Amino acid sequence: MDFLFILFGILFAIVFMLFLLPVLGYVFNIGNITGMIFCVIMMCLFFGHNIAAKVIRQLWQSIFGKIALVLVSVIITSGFIYVGFLTSMIINADHTVPKKDAVVIVLGCQVRGETPSLMLMQRINAAEKYLKDNPDALCIVSGGKGDDEQISEAECMYRVLTKKGISEDRIFIEDASSNTVENIAFSKEIILRHGLSNNTAIVTDVFHEYRASQIVKNAGLEFGSVAAKCSWYLMPTFYVRELIAITAVYLGLV
Repeated sequence: MDFLFILFGILFAIVFMLFLLPVLGYVFNIGNITGMIFCVIMMCLFFGHNIAAKVIRQLWQSIFGKIALVLVSVIITSGFIYVGFLTSMIINADHTVPKKDAVVIVLGCQVRGETPSLMLMQRINAAEKYLKDNPDALCIVSGGKGDDEQISEAECMYRVLTKKGISEDRIFIEDASSNTVENIAFSKEIILRHGLSNNTAIVTDVFHEYRASQIVKNAGLEFGSVAAKCSWYLMPTFYVRELIAITAVYLGLV
């Protein structure tokens, strides 16, 4: 039995490293912070399972301790069910195929100087593939300029897509937005102004598609997913980050 506890402790130590790894690429957000804290707690429980078991036995001897342990168990179980629900929604949104020649909306991501970050480049690549597979489709590149960026995210995407052979006549630039809600709202203004189709193909990361789909539908547009690839070492961090972001939306915090 001790062997199993040690094995699970080692497993969470490995997962901790997966959350730490993105920091080397200057990716540090609530996703890997939360992930690392969770892993530390689990490592303490598994490596110190004898102490944890002793504390649980002591708590179980009193009525208040029993109530506390039951409440904690209910919260943990509910948490796993909730995470499973959100994961199913994320997967479903990712598999929502856009209609042919839908209007491609590429959501912005960090620009390093004038160069797209890895995640933004992956979105650009996904948009390029869809646009080449659907030569009549039009595209809106959406993203403003952050304080640490030399050009807007939209301008960066426009430059790369045109270099990749996508005609500039097919691309509309939306460079005033600073978040996903504004990405969609300002892109909708372009759609209405130019009489474009309500059918959209949202290009963003696989974990972000569900939250984006809700914003798109609330804006009165039809949603389709063109998910960008996500590097394996970034997946745990951005998966947890997205779970937190979706929860914040549910709670009306954003």
